[in-house]
Formats: sequence, structure tokens, C-alpha cells
Amino acid sequence: MRRLLAVAIAAAALAPAAVAATPSPCALVSADDAAKALGGKVGKGKAQRLGLYRACTYVRGRRTLRVLVRTIGQAAFEKSAKRNPPPVFPIPGVGDEAFSAAGGAALLVWQDGTEVTFAFLGFNPVVQAQKDVAKAALEHL
Repeated sequence: MRRLLAVAIAAAALAPAAVAATPSPCALVSADDAAKALGGKVGKGKAQRLGLYRACTYVRGRRTLRVLVRTIGQAAFEKSAKRNPPPVFPIPGVGDEAFSAAGGAALLVWQDGTEVTFAFLGFNPVVQAQKDVAKAALEHL
């Protein structure tokens, strides 16, 4: 019983470190990067916590780019990505692994233990625009 308690205490102590190690999504995607994806000038990103993710939201009119970041293993990322709304398919050339989901409304990217998800609300940019914002973000990881 003491051993189980010690493991639980150690896990609880390490959990805040994992959250702290997760990069800021507003630092990964600048307002300039978001403006390119949204087609014009945007204000400062709104940082917040959404469940397991740190999030940053940029808005231009009716278009929104939400960047979600979390620390996750590759196998768990793959499993999670495939549970997104269909169609879900691989996107080569971005990060260590990437998937498009929800008919192009989301791009999920995994690199070096970090998932960065880009949710495009109010529009579906072309795949190259999605890749461009993702590659700009991954440069800051």
C-alpha cells in the first residue's frame, strides 16, 4: 500500500512539470502567422486552457484559428488523431507525423512528444496554407 501511495505522489508531483513543459501556443503561432492563415490582420491571440490542451485563439471577422498544444506520446497521438471527425488522413511533410481531420477543418501535428492541433473555424484553407502555419509553429518548438 505504501508503495502505491509513493507512486501516486510521484505521479502527482510530475504532472505539473509536464504541463509547464508544454510550449505556449501563442508563442508557437504569432499574430503574423495567424494573419497569413486567416487572410488579414488579427489581434493578439487569446490564451486559455481547454481540457488537456493549452490553447491560443486568433479571430478575423468570422474566421478563427485555434492552436491547441499538449505533451503526448506518438502512439497516443495516433490513436487520438484517428478518433477525430472523418475523413482523417495522413499529411506528409509536416512534423514527425500529421493528419488532416474533419474535412480539412483541422490539422493535427506531432513532433518530439508535442501535439499541435490547428482548428480552422469558419473556413477551410487549402492544405498548403495549413502546412505553412504548422511549419512556422514547429520552428518554435
